[in-house]
Amino acid sequence: MPHLIIADDNSQFLDLLTTYCQSTGWTVETCLDGDALAQTVMGGTEPALVLIDIKMPNVDGIEVIEHLQKAQRPIRIRFMTGGDSAPLIAAGLIASARDMSVGRSMFKPVGKEEFVRILNEEAGKLAQLSAP
Repeated sequence: MPHLIIADDNSQFLDLLTTYCQSTGWTVETCLDGDALAQTVMGGTEPALVLIDIKMPNVDGIEVIEHLQKAQRPIRIRFMTGGDSAPLIAAGLIASARDMSVGRSMFKPVGKEEFVRILNEEAGKLAQLSAP
């Protein structure tokens, strides 16, 4: 069963994405900020897709990259925002420069059909990351 970790400070958005994920067979963990995200990623071993909101309190989506780089588990990252694309581009470039597996950015809000398509696409990428 594929695993997803979502970091976003909007709890209603987290609930919506969790509902979408559970309907497609994904397991989900949610975090309200970058600190919680770093702890969650470091606390697991199974491969995971990590969706990261760029603008969060405490540690934002760009700052958390440094913490995630130290993860001992295979992760694939997608950054998301409801605002300007410049921070998404910067985050993707920074993570890619650190040899992290980064997918295309997402813009909020996202509909169920689009989100399920993204999950299906990412399930294959996660399988490749965890293959020996």
